[in-house]
Amino acid sequence: MEKLLTQAQALKQEIIARRRDLHKHPESAWTEFRTASIVAQELTQLGFEVLVGDQVIVASEMMGVPDALTLQKCQERALKEGADPKWVDKMQGGKTGVMGVMKFSKPGKTVAIRVDMDANDVEESKDAQHQPNQEGFASVHANVMHACGHDGHTAMGLAIAKLIAENKDLYAGTIKLIFQPGEEGVRGAKAMVASGIVDDVDYLFGMHVG
Repeated sequence: MEKLLTQAQALKQEIIARRRDLHKHPESAWTEFRTASIVAQELTQLGFEVLVGDQVIVASEMMGVPDALTLQKCQERALKEGADPKWVDKMQGGKTGVMGVMKFSKPGKTVAIRVDMDANDVEESKDAQHQPNQEGFASVHANVMHACGHDGHTAMGLAIAKLIAENKDLYAGTIKLIFQPGEEGVRGAKAMVASGIVDDVDYLFGMHVG
């Protein structure tokens, strides 16, 4: 446990930088193309099996999806801001859910950790004393802001993924890291559950900062 704590503390600056980048580029429900592509790419590099789009989202169960023009504009914006086209292509129609799976050599339970990624449809403060304005990571998207901490959740979720990958020889069973779109408005979970990705899960942990 001490080793794990030391490893986690060593990731502090990386987590802060990731969270601030995500805070600067918030994406609301079903438009998390940039965020989801970052997650998918990172999980792939860490050795997880990565499932996205139709593999983890049932289109008929998606609720509150933006219109096609809005989705297109958000995709284009995400690509301009560095999203990987390879992943974005798999998220057509707003299917921005991502799951990373790692199976360990020893048999055991299947454990899932659910992390949400979406921002809120609100305008960030323009106050000069607002820390994101002072330090240059305030939202660059009009009327969209991470006001509920999901930028932090995503950053922490990716840190957890790194810690799991670094210590995979210690674990048993299977871990599923589920990065969910559309948590705000209770829109995203149903479409992911309908895909069957949690049917075999023994324990599922949700993440939310206080």
